[in-house]
Amino acid sequence: MKVKIKKDLYQEFTNQVIEQMENNSMNWFKPFTTSIINGHHNVVSKKPYQGLNCFSIGISVHKNNFKSNEWATFNQWEKLGAKIIKGSKSTQILYWNIKEYEDKKDKTKTVKIPMLKYFNVFNADQVEGYETKEIDTKEIDDWKAHFKTDTFVDNVGADIKTSNKAFYIPSEDFIGMPPKEDFKGDKENTKEQYYYSTLLHELTHWTGHNSRCNRDLQNRFGSKAYAMEELVAEIGSAFLCSHLGISKIPTPNHGRYLNNWLEVLKEDNKAIFKAFSLSKNSSEYLLSLDQEVQIEQKGYCLRDDKDIGSPRKVIKEVA
Repeated sequence: MKVKIKKDLYQEFTNQVIEQMENNSMNWFKPFTTSIINGHHNVVSKKPYQGLNCFSIGISVHKNNFKSNEWATFNQWEKLGAKIIKGSKSTQILYWNIKEYEDKKDKTKTVKIPMLKYFNVFNADQVEGYETKEIDTKEIDDWKAHFKTDTFVDNVGADIKTSNKAFYIPSEDFIGMPPKEDFKGDKENTKEQYYYSTLLHELTHWTGHNSRCNRDLQNRFGSKAYAMEELVAEIGSAFLCSHLGISKIPTPNHGRYLNNWLEVLKEDNKAIFKAFSLSKNSSEYLLSLDQEVQIEQKGYCLRDDKDIGSPRKVIKEVA
């Protein structure tokens, strides 16, 4: 009798990240950013993959050199009249399935427990009978991406002071950043890429203040908690760079933290899930601040009223 071994989804995904970190060190997050930039999505729902799944999709694209950004399950391809090419290996997509159980202490209430589940998808390059569309790889002009990012940072409203190195001080709630001119480019990357990657990394730390996303920022260098916060900031920076059209570059201290990250992930197979979740919350918080200011500005444009009142009032009126 064959015994069915239950899949450990946490460990499987963590192993993917560890392998990527060990083999690609400084650019381990590249599959994640590539997946976002190229808009990988489900061909039926048209919804783009997010978070952890961007990473899995990106790794699969890199390993198999897929040219399409369209994905679907076996049944979805079948309904579209397409056939999976024999020998094709699927890519695992994770999702949370919320289960409700009776509360043992109070039977009039239910307890909701999220269960990690998965389904398998295949890229359009792995099927016959379907004409896939080419990925639009047209990149945003550098000056447009830089202008968009500068505007985004201004709209967020963090206190940023000129310094000789990059840092965030929670007790004083300000970011220190060297001027753009102090950053140096190399054969592969421009000084602007290094500057914006670093700035968005520090902005992610800024969200951890107890008045915002309230993460624990009082940890000493070398501790596991410190390493986790740095991982959150690096993932957050990668997401924001992709969103704003900036090519994500590892921050200067990236290499110093790599071994600490590997140690954390090898000890706790749920750590990377927590890091992605916290970085997602951080990025969404920053994007909401940016959107809030945009709404305020539209409000002022829509109504030529000198006595319109505070920006907060405008938001309510426009919304």
